[in-house]
Amino acid sequence: MNKIIALLFFALLVGCSQPASQTPDVISGTSVQSQRMDGAATAAYLTTLYGRQFPNCNKVNSQPAFLCSGVMIRVTDKDPNNTYKVWDPSPTSIKNGGINFSYLRVDSNFNKFAWNKTNANGYILYPVLERPANTEQLQVLCSYPMDSYGWHRSSTAVCVAHPSYPDSGHCQDAGITTAEQFKNAWSSAPGDQNRRQCDFDVRDERNMLAGPAFYQSLRAKSLLGATGFDQWNDVLVKTWVAGKPNVLPILAFFYVPAKNDPNALADARYNQRDFYNATNPKITVPIIRVALPTVITGKATFTYVAADQGITQ
Repeated sequence: MNKIIALLFFALLVGCSQPASQTPDVISGTSVQSQRMDGAATAAYLTTLYGRQFPNCNKVNSQPAFLCSGVMIRVTDKDPNNTYKVWDPSPTSIKNGGINFSYLRVDSNFNKFAWNKTNANGYILYPVLERPANTEQLQVLCSYPMDSYGWHRSSTAVCVAHPSYPDSGHCQDAGITTAEQFKNAWSSAPGDQNRRQCDFDVRDERNMLAGPAFYQSLRAKSLLGATGFDQWNDVLVKTWVAGKPNVLPILAFFYVPAKNDPNALADARYNQRDFYNATNPKITVPIIRVALPTVITGKATFTYVAADQGITQ
């Protein structure tokens, strides 16, 4: 990915400015969102991102598909333990260097979020190549097709092997570079598959190997069929510096109108107001309803409802 800057400069010279109307596999450069979108446009944009089944961005293997497609989504608590803001890294993430997200796309579906029984709200990031101007370029480190059980791996690092399973580090180190190989390893494991699974390494320094690695992680989840559909994936983003809300590329706060979390909307409204009050100049991030697919052939939906908002735009 060390060639991204040059490629983006070229793309800015020749690209167009509305991502939804571009050709299926070519995205114009960074900061194409000159200003943040309103709620209805945000919901439409999320639907577009969800439907982009790109193997990479701009037909370049050094640009993994998460840079321009899919929905990077994090489930959160409201004001966790009253010690840090919901959009800031937790003490655990500061210590281990990574923040857990899930990546939702039409070809990498799942039917529940992490901590499904207790949490049904959180926030969604812009993809890197389409984030607003003057926001940070966050770095993705690795992708697990299934829940990584990261708290069992290490308290001081992410994207590392479980201490009991040395082949559960980076997939390439275990000789796994394709979705088919991952599926075979998962299916042949004598149990404890989540801890035994390896991660697809998508760090910047992997360059032309990063895009194929991420795409294979998406394919691996799909190849697991009903098993893959029944569990979220884990994508680790490098921990960012706390206390800088204006430069975080947050696209939306979300909630799931779910029976498991009656406080989901109230928490999303709180987070929306809290973020607005923390930013200067003020930023209003819309609340979006997210409905995950209930059957493996279904699709997620993203809906803006004016009555859900804690702040009017």
